[in-house]
Amino acid sequence: MRNRLLVWLIAVLTSIALQANLSQEAPKKEKNGEANPTLSFIRMDLLRAEKKPLPPASRSIFTAKRPEYPNIDSEELQEEIERIEETGGVQREQSSEYLDLRYIGYVRSGTKIVALVVFQGEPLAVAEGEMIAEGITVKTIGLEEIEIIGPDSELSMFSLEGELP
Repeated sequence: MRNRLLVWLIAVLTSIALQANLSQEAPKKEKNGEANPTLSFIRMDLLRAEKKPLPPASRSIFTAKRPEYPNIDSEELQEEIERIEETGGVQREQSSEYLDLRYIGYVRSGTKIVALVVFQGEPLAVAEGEMIAEGITVKTIGLEEIEIIGPDSELSMFSLEGELP
């Protein structure tokens, strides 16, 4: 019984001593209620961002900007537009009778051109070498026409419907 009382007394005194030691090491609050910044784990001086004035906008997003085509010579493009206007607009030249396909536009990004076509009433975006349907593959995509290889390996060309930029 004495041993239990002695063990209990030692445990209580040890816990009181530890509590007193920890309370001395706790960060002391300043007058305004914030902790001492030297004892914080987070460096607040690194979180403060300097306010810098923003540069003016490079262009208005509400004005139209014409796309630039770096790989096309402007004279070459002008000749192509004039040739199309001379023929009375864009029309289908040589196309297969059984392929229900219309070349309605293209999207150019760098050196790659993606054609916008309507195949059997369904709009599609295709690149060179892609299959539109079983046996129907896109061979080449140009600014004015698209070449399609049909199921019987017949080459068909479809002209662009619409205006050139």
